[in-house]
Amino acid sequence: MSASDDTQNKMEPEVIIVENDVDEVSCDGGIPALGHPRVWYSFDKQDKVTCGYCGRIFVKRRSIADDGKSHAA
Repeated sequence: MSASDDTQNKMEPEVIIVENDVDEVSCDGGIPALGHPRVWYSFDKQDKVTCGYCGRIFVKRRSIADDGKSHAA
């Protein structure tokens, strides 16, 4: 398998949209018994945080609207 094949097989990280007033989120990988230890992240005046274990991206709703993308609620 070439390096380009490996890149094409990687999955996009899961994006989780949260409400604008959320200050912190937790992540456990989302797969019972196969995830990772529960960790907490603070938005600390940012609109996006990424889990250091699994790559999940937590995004505040307002930043999705700012991107001009339409997502169902």
